[in-house]
Amino acid sequence: MVKVADEKQEQERHIVVFRLNGTLFALDIQSVQEIVKQSDIVSVPGAPPFILGIVNLRGRIMAVVDTKRLLGIGETSADKVLVMVAQIGEHLVGFTVDEVEQVTRITSDMVEPVSDLVSPEEARRLEGVLKLDGKLVLLLDANRLLDEEVVSASLAQS
Repeated sequence: MVKVADEKQEQERHIVVFRLNGTLFALDIQSVQEIVKQSDIVSVPGAPPFILGIVNLRGRIMAVVDTKRLLGIGETSADKVLVMVAQIGEHLVGFTVDEVEQVTRITSDMVEPVSDLVSPEEARRLEGVLKLDGKLVLLLDANRLLDEEVVSASLAQS
């Protein structure tokens, strides 16, 4: 039984590390399809405040989320935005980022829980925190960042 736990702890995966207002965040690379610069974001009347708008990404309509506003750490200008494209349920969703730092490999035992440090609402969105090159990185859970219903409703209004 201990052997199984050791194997699970040592399971490697890749993450994309990015900055928002100087803070380092990361997403599992399996959630990220690509990173693109977008300048043609169309705002959607009545959309939740954290939805920056929608774009046409090679024929597919995609909601663009102002990640800073979603996480409560500011807001992003809609000019030329760096967007990390992720699959949430059946929808492509773009998350704004200031800059991408690196793609790196981590093991499960590097991720520590953050439940005591943040509110339950924020802890729900975080998988944990890890230390990379002496810096703290907040590991986001892509599947818990947004409810699929919110994304569906935003796209239905377009």
